[in-house]
Amino acid sequence: MDFWLSIGSELPRESLGKLLYNMIYDVLVLELNIYEAEVKDWSNTQCVSIGCTYFTISINLDDEDEYIERYRKLNLETHGVDTNVDISIQFISRTFDTGWLKFLELIGKLLQFNSQDLVVEDDSSYPLLKRIDGCLFINSRLDEYRTWYMTKENLELLNYPYLEEDFFKDSEFRK
Repeated sequence: MDFWLSIGSELPRESLGKLLYNMIYDVLVLELNIYEAEVKDWSNTQCVSIGCTYFTISINLDDEDEYIERYRKLNLETHGVDTNVDISIQFISRTFDTGWLKFLELIGKLLQFNSQDLVVEDDSSYPLLKRIDGCLFINSRLDEYRTWYMTKENLELLNYPYLEEDFFKDSEFRK
């Protein structure tokens, strides 16, 4: 299962990768046996890739400024967020239930660390949550599939206050 996390960040992407690595390690080690919480960093000159028991996170280092600016404008027009880093999240299907919870904890850490905008989208570019100007919004227009992993209980793992909002109230989108 693929998801996208787009964030605003002033950090170089390599530094952001190291920060995410440390956050993932903290999230996993706090609750799991160290042997189950293996985190690997496959960094090279083109991509920072962090793999753990539940998901892999990849940040492309070769994105050109023109691509980043186009992507930034698209997210601003589509979701109202000002982001400049696109992070691919690939969940391992058989461990998605637990991986999603760990991912929410990671998002919570990012929300505490970085005050800039962010948006999380699923594989169909469906926005699940976004932060604009410091305020976190959860999409209230979810179908049955999405509601099972976006429960209030799961969202408590963000450890961050949020408001529910219909992200499509002014659009032609239909469930």
